[in-house]
Amino acid sequence: MEQKVDRETAEREFEKFVEAMDLDVDKDGMDDEDRKAFDNAKRKFIRAVMRGRLSLNENGEPVVQPTDGEPITFHEPRGDTFMATDQKKQGHDVAKNIAMMAAMTGEPPKRFANMPNRDLDICTTVQLLFLG
Repeated sequence: MEQKVDRETAEREFEKFVEAMDLDVDKDGMDDEDRKAFDNAKRKFIRAVMRGRLSLNENGEPVVQPTDGEPITFHEPRGDTFMATDQKKQGHDVAKNIAMMAAMTGEPPKRFANMPNRDLDICTTVQLLFLG
């Protein structure tokens, strides 16, 4: 896939996102597994920015451009984001993640359920970074 944004700019966008959303990304407080998950999410975020699939709006919120359809803006999670998982059965982790993404974006859950993996992967990466 064609690179639309250079790595340095994409890394600055990641830092802008972290700052705007006041995310705790201090690796000193992470165990090895969390550190590895964070590094992987950061790499995917930066790669998506470089490919023009992810950008930030004026509020520092991530905007995903799926291969089909309108862009999807992820807003900072709120209580209702977490409450969205209460309606899902224990062990239904994918359904819980989709419910949370729907709450964070105002999109219907079906939009995420019908996404190709390449788009869903970017969305779940953004969700993971928000939830830390």
